[in-house]
Amino acid sequence: MMSDIEVVIGEGSVTIRRSGRSAPIVAQVLALDRNPDGEVIRIWLDRLVHRPGEAWTGDWSVRGAVSSIVERVGIGPVGAFKRPPAAP
Repeated sequence: MMSDIEVVIGEGSVTIRRSGRSAPIVAQVLALDRNPDGEVIRIWLDRLVHRPGEAWTGDWSVRGAVSSIVERVGIGPVGAFKRPPAAP
């Protein structure tokens, strides 16, 4: 199952919107990791925000069994891309 995801980081919370669903998911942020450029690269949430077997498309990926860990796709610890750009 694939879901196109939008993640909006607020003050102490995250709002997640899935394509095809009208109701957003709001979760509290337990911790954030930032790269040296100040970009958020990993977010620890207070609960699960994904379903078993669900894969996210777009800028974020998700994993976790008790609470979700949301990670930015393509931005490494120092702002370098982890994956090559798409071929033309």
